[in-house]
Amino acid sequence: MGSRRFARTPNLPLFEGGLPCTAPPLLPAQAGTPLGERRFLMLHGEKLAAERPAVWALRFSPLVGIWRDEGLLIETTGLPDREPELLRRVRGAFAAAGAPARGLLGCAPAALAALLRAGARPQVLTPDQEAAALPRLPVTALALPEEMIPALHRLGLRDVAALEAQPRGPLARRFGPAIAEGLAALRGRIAPFTPVRPPPRHVQAQEYLSPLCTAPALERAIGTLADQLCTGLLESGEGARALRLLAFRGDGSWQELRQGLGQASRDPGHLRRLLDRRIEELRPELGFEKLILAAEVTEALHARQAGLPGEETPQEALSELLDRLAQRVRIWRLEPRESHWPERAVRRASAFEPVVEAAPAPRPLRLLRRPIPITVSALVPDHPPFQIMIGKRVERVVSAEGPERIEPEWWRPPEDRPARDYYCVQLASGARWWVCRRGAMGDEEKWFVHGFLP
Repeated sequence: MGSRRFARTPNLPLFEGGLPCTAPPLLPAQAGTPLGERRFLMLHGEKLAAERPAVWALRFSPLVGIWRDEGLLIETTGLPDREPELLRRVRGAFAAAGAPARGLLGCAPAALAALLRAGARPQVLTPDQEAAALPRLPVTALALPEEMIPALHRLGLRDVAALEAQPRGPLARRFGPAIAEGLAALRGRIAPFTPVRPPPRHVQAQEYLSPLCTAPALERAIGTLADQLCTGLLESGEGARALRLLAFRGDGSWQELRQGLGQASRDPGHLRRLLDRRIEELRPELGFEKLILAAEVTEALHARQAGLPGEETPQEALSELLDRLAQRVRIWRLEPRESHWPERAVRRASAFEPVVEAAPAPRPLRLLRRPIPITVSALVPDHPPFQIMIGKRVERVVSAEGPERIEPEWWRPPEDRPARDYYCVQLASGARWWVCRRGAMGDEEKWFVHGFLP
């Protein structure tokens, strides 16, 4: 495929130009590690307690949350990087993006937040170091209501050691459950943590030493990720219904592409074709340093061998064709509805929904938006027409079928709609029309062409 030219746009600053992305999957260590053995990185800084910086931090870990109104909590359990290097890299990335942050890496999120409020320097804490630093913390470092601090000082309770030495009952009767909950959180017993994005089960990510700037390079990288993603889907017996591609640029911003599928699929070729057509929507500028491809929505998809009798290969081919067409035009289909009035009998529906079978009827596939008035001649008033005048043109009818009487629907509110009689007529020219007589015979009846039959 030839090289494409991307539209040049100004560099987008971090947290302002990017769109929300999806987190990588849970690592095995994160999914099964007990609470007391999990590791967290707490970041405090201005403009960090918001969704956009939290989403951007997902490039470092699959689990990121907003901690109160102070900063971000990043779970680091099971990550391959060494903890000191990870802390340095995360703080350096935020500083380069114009959002410097102070950080601590340890076990208990509440303890890390309290140490940062007390002015602790950025470092990695072992469980013993974290436990030894907590008793010396002042009560002002705890997440307690401001009006409670002077009352604790008057009682001589100025640090965590003094609070932990007090019986919990009298403290709870005087100050409520806030102190007991805060002390339990310091020791890691309570760790409220809600990820900013639910992590998908299937995702592939890759960082690049040389940023990706051209369309061919992006196509190769996305193709590799799609192959790896489909391998995981095959092993789990699932297929993707919605994909999300995250592309992180070197200037600290990111972009995303979201692609839906009409039917669950794990065909790498099909996924590549869908994503390749949308590469031109990306703006690499100086290049993408990391790509993440996630299957946001999946469905069970049992393995089938193509070509055997009974296999639904034509349906799969139709679904793939509709996926490609939906990237260019809006597609839909007609779905039958419970009504015998022609203009109410069908409605628009998604082209990917299951088709509802309906009894065939001698009606046009498409009705005229505005029926055409005509003048007819019949042998007797209740017979089909043998001659039709449309405008100044006269058409001779060689055969006719009908009438099909349509009355107002009794289950709907009363409507000012007279009954109709429909006829299928064939003209001498070979054309077949669907004409109707509105109103009772001899009572201001009117004739119209409502559609054309095949």
